[in-house]
Amino acid sequence: MKRTIILAALILSATAAILYGVWASRPVAEVCPAQRGTAISVVYGTVKVVATLTMNTRARESGIIHFSDRVAKNSVVGFEVKQGELLGTISNDDLDREITKAETELKATEERSRLGPPSQPQLNTQEALLARLEKLAQMQSVPATDLERTRNEVETLRERVRSEQVELDRMATILREQAGVLHDRKARCSITSPLDGYLSSVNCINNEFIGEGSTPFVVATKSVYLEGQINEEDVGQIAPNMKAAVRLYSYANQDFKASVIQVLPTANNQRYTVTLTLDQSPPGLMSGMTGEMNVEAGKHENALTIPSRAVLADRVFVVKDNVVKPRTVKVGLHNLQRAEILDGLTEGELVVVADQDLFKPGEHVRPVATNM
Repeated sequence: MKRTIILAALILSATAAILYGVWASRPVAEVCPAQRGTAISVVYGTVKVVATLTMNTRARESGIIHFSDRVAKNSVVGFEVKQGELLGTISNDDLDREITKAETELKATEERSRLGPPSQPQLNTQEALLARLEKLAQMQSVPATDLERTRNEVETLRERVRSEQVELDRMATILREQAGVLHDRKARCSITSPLDGYLSSVNCINNEFIGEGSTPFVVATKSVYLEGQINEEDVGQIAPNMKAAVRLYSYANQDFKASVIQVLPTANNQRYTVTLTLDQSPPGLMSGMTGEMNVEAGKHENALTIPSRAVLADRVFVVKDNVVKPRTVKVGLHNLQRAEILDGLTEGELVVVADQDLFKPGEHVRPVATNM
């Protein structure tokens, strides 16, 4: 009896060892059950912070640019500026010489105008002579021809004086206008901020020669929006007012909420542009910052979901009774983590989530549950 029991135990142990060996020799399949949850479809894209308005400050004269003290002291851009604040001035020696010459000529002309026309002294002499002749004529002590000749000479001189005065006034007006134009050019040598905002770019070096029409500074408004880029295959899922989760590289481990404003109708290299607005802007947000976004394109509650990496096109591998079986499924909403299954699976069924290419239909496997 005792030997029988020992023999039976040995047989059972051997059988268990054989069965375990067979079991252990089977390939391991990582599986996860289909379960109910929230199915979310998201569209991935990159984002960049863009200023609502950016303005270039153009140089209206050529010359050597000198930064203002505030610009020169700040080695990096990004500091706040006010509308009309001086950013730099341009020095132009040729313009300064022209201004000096124009002012000298204007001053000389105004002095000549103050002294009167050149012929004025001669006119004064002839008018005095005419007055004496008229008195003598009353006493009939001067020939009438002499009196008439003097009157004609006085009238001629008066016309000459009037012409000379007109010419002096004309020259003074021309020189005054020329000086005004030159001073306007001098005023244009001052470069100021066109709006309230921050200095977003400096495109030259202090004390460098710049040409007329160049853009030494760029000023941007504080108000910004997000410019997103998405792939062509995803653009049909995006619509205005959709919500998005945004992460900017400048704000590590912080997520921001945003809303889609519009989708631009043209593509650039199969990438479409989406504009968004942040629900709440963080302090220090500046144009040019970049990051990533996930736009929530759809959401279903109490949906049957599995890990997205379990789906190969429209097929999954189901493990039932330790046997791998392919199954055609209908996929609904999906993202990088989870996929909604509309048809082809029931809740609780196990699906293979890794190395599906290593398994054959009907193959026996050793399922190992994984949390996904």
